[in-house]
Amino acid sequence: MNFLFFIVHPSKFHVFKNVIRRLKHEGHHVDILISSKDVLEPLLISSGWEYINLFPKGRKNIKLPFFLGTVIYAVLTLSKLLKILIKKKYNLFITDDLLSLFSKLFRTPCLVFTDDDLKVGKKFAIVLRGSTAILAPSITDLGKFNVKKIGFNSYKELAYLHPEEFEPNPLILEKFNPQRLKYGIFRLVSLQAHHDQGRSGLNNKQVERLIDAVQKYISIFISSERPLVPELEQYRINLPPQDFLHALSYADIYIGDSQTTSSEASVLGIPTFRCNDFAEDISVMNEKEEVYNLMHSYRPKDFDLMLEKIISVLSDPSVKEQYKMRRLKMLEEKINLSTFIFDIIMKVSTNSYSFASSSENLK
Repeated sequence: MNFLFFIVHPSKFHVFKNVIRRLKHEGHHVDILISSKDVLEPLLISSGWEYINLFPKGRKNIKLPFFLGTVIYAVLTLSKLLKILIKKKYNLFITDDLLSLFSKLFRTPCLVFTDDDLKVGKKFAIVLRGSTAILAPSITDLGKFNVKKIGFNSYKELAYLHPEEFEPNPLILEKFNPQRLKYGIFRLVSLQAHHDQGRSGLNNKQVERLIDAVQKYISIFISSERPLVPELEQYRINLPPQDFLHALSYADIYIGDSQTTSSEASVLGIPTFRCNDFAEDISVMNEKEEVYNLMHSYRPKDFDLMLEKIISVLSDPSVKEQYKMRRLKMLEEKINLSTFIFDIIMKVSTNSYSFASSSENLK
């Protein structure tokens, strides 16, 4: 069969990479479209797979007003997709972007993936509306689109960080921490996507305060999507994108304003501190914090409270074992998402999937 993936974020590459690998191994044809975002293209290059980059410079123009830029790039995206779709027939589209709008026109089912509640990204409704089915965690509330939801008892990170799918490579440490010192990873993002509008994360002064407070406990490495001021540039970790998750898995603490990296760190069992205006707003994040105690979320205005908790964690010699046990509990209750997605893809693409047995029962 022919499958088309349209991937617009590095995290979705990770979500789908094992599925794509298995589809290819079983003889199916997979086409991959992307739009440049952070390290997405380098990850594709490292995979060795062929792909088409529809927007090599990304879909952002700082010279345009936010709304106007969003509309222009939406039209351009639809135009570029149409030129590709008229050339080839596919059995299934898989995406979290505007490819879903062509599902009915080309009579091709479309699976949309999300783990954000609809209230967090209301503009995403246009993508959900075009979908045939929506892959989302069972606890994710998609409002009126819940009728399309294929719920799963897992997190997106467990498609690529489940122990059956990922084994940390200690040799990566030689590239940035050959002395094997205790270290923390800070991840800073730009928060400039359409769903981030009006939200903020850590500012430079707060990052500098964090460094001053924690550097007597750990070495510090910063991964940043946004430009760093000279005072912070010295802490930047320079690793190939495919090595980052290995580096993260050996960290003693994670601190940052990235949604994705916070989620990755938490399912790896690393004490995770997330600081942005999304705190308390997203169901999957809340579960990691309230049920499994793997994540600690704070809004920027509560920075001092977060700093106090961070020092408490770093001062506790038993903390690593505590988080290890919490992670094991989480893994016992969650599924390998990669296997689940592959099974759903095969069912939807062959019209053998029934919504009567779906959603909350698929765990």
